[in-house]
Amino acid sequence: MQTRIQRLTVVALAIALTYALLALQFVTKKTVVSPVVDFAFVYVTSAGFYQLIIQFIYKLVSASPLLLRLYWGRLYVAGLWSYTYTLEGAPDKKIYFGLWRIEQDLYTTKVVGMGLTDDFEARSHVRSVTDMVENGPQCEVVNVRSDLLDSASDYYSKTTMYFERGRGLLRRPTRMWGKTFIYGGPRSAAICSNSFIRHPKAKSEQDIIDWFRHNYETYGEYHPRAGQAGKNKKVLPSGAAAN
Repeated sequence: MQTRIQRLTVVALAIALTYALLALQFVTKKTVVSPVVDFAFVYVTSAGFYQLIIQFIYKLVSASPLLLRLYWGRLYVAGLWSYTYTLEGAPDKKIYFGLWRIEQDLYTTKVVGMGLTDDFEARSHVRSVTDMVENGPQCEVVNVRSDLLDSASDYYSKTTMYFERGRGLLRRPTRMWGKTFIYGGPRSAAICSNSFIRHPKAKSEQDIIDWFRHNYETYGEYHPRAGQAGKNKKVLPSGAAAN
C-alpha cells in the first residue's frame, strides 16, 4: 500500500515542482514586487499548490472505479465473490458455501460476508478486522465471525488467498484459492479449503444467492466447473423448474 500511495505523491510533487520552476523562471525575468518577496511568494504558493494537488488526486482516484483499478492493479479485488469450501478431515466431504463483498479505497481492503445454509439463508457472518496483507505469493486477512450455532459469541478466522488472474494489461484476480483457519466457536481449530469466484456483473448479495440456487437446481453443484453446462444436469422433482 505504501508503494501505491508514494506513486500518487510523486505525481503531485512533479506537478507542484513544474509550477515552481515556471513561476521562478517568470519572476527571475521580471520582478513583480522585489526579488526577495517574489521568491518567498513562489515558495509559499508552491507548498500550498502541492497540498491542493495531492488532495485533488486522492479524491479523484477514490471517486473513480477505473482509477482505483489502475491504482490497485493486480491486487484489485473489490466486488462480490462467491465461495465454497470443505472442512479438512471431515469424513462427509460436505460442501459449504457463501459470499464475500470486498471493498477497497486508497488505504484499505475490507471484507463483509456471510455463509449460507442449504436453504440459502444466513448461516454465519464475517467482517474483516485487518487489512489485506501480502505475505509472499499469498495474501491474508483476519475476520471476526459469528455462527448461528453460537450467535451470541464472536470468534476469529484467518483466510489465506492465492489469486488466479484474468487476461489483459492489469490481470486483476478472477478466482481465489486458499484456506481459512478458525479460532474459537463451535468450529474452533477447523481448517477450510476454499474456492472463490468473482462476479463482476453482480449488483447485490441477492444476485449471488440466486446464482447459487440456479447452479444447484441445474447442475447439482454450487460452483459448477468450467464447461459443465449441459453435463451432470440434476434431475428435478416432477413439476419443478430451475430458476
